[in-house]
Amino acid sequence: MAADRAIRAAEQSGNTLEVFASIFRLAQAFVRLKHLDQAEHSATTALNALERHYGDAANEPEALSVIGALHLALALIHARAGARTRARQEMKRAREVASRLGEDRNDFNLEFGPTNTEIQAVSIAVELGDAGEAIEVSTELDTSTMSVERRARLKLDLGRAYAQRRQVGEAMGALLDAEQLSPDPIHTHVAARDTIRDLLLFAGRTAPPELKELAERADARP
Repeated sequence: MAADRAIRAAEQSGNTLEVFASIFRLAQAFVRLKHLDQAEHSATTALNALERHYGDAANEPEALSVIGALHLALALIHARAGARTRARQEMKRAREVASRLGEDRNDFNLEFGPTNTEIQAVSIAVELGDAGEAIEVSTELDTSTMSVERRARLKLDLGRAYAQRRQVGEAMGALLDAEQLSPDPIHTHVAARDTIRDLLLFAGRTAPPELKELAERADARP
């Protein structure tokens, strides 16, 4: 509902790019609801329309930010659907757009740029089960200029990657770092709770007290 209202408000404002940015948020909402077909349709339709509407002007920074964000949305959608090749293709396109943009920006509160693209690459790698790649990419990132939400998301995905490799200590450390940055995602995000439960099962009776306490705070006991 919020995304739909944002689209209507953007249309009334006459800012075309704001409309497309709002459609990006609608696609994100569909992903959270696991309506992947609707998410893909929204993002693809917006991307095609944006590129047709702007033509050569699509090289302007604000337009590149929206185009790149939509490619990232499609990468996540395909990763969630298990479409590995298509997810990789969209990540490649997002990286190309980020390279053309050449800087981290926050047009329409999208935080699109080279750094956020790599943060999303970590998330995509985790979704595809490529834990080693996710860990390698994350260790090379400087996220000091990014929002708390983005930095926390990277730590959450790093924790998920370590959990895929059953490295309990490293996974717990990443999740605790994420919680310190922004508690709400760790306490409410389904993927975070599932990861914490998996870590408790991996550790069994040897689960560290810090992990048990985190599970209590996140209501993630097995």
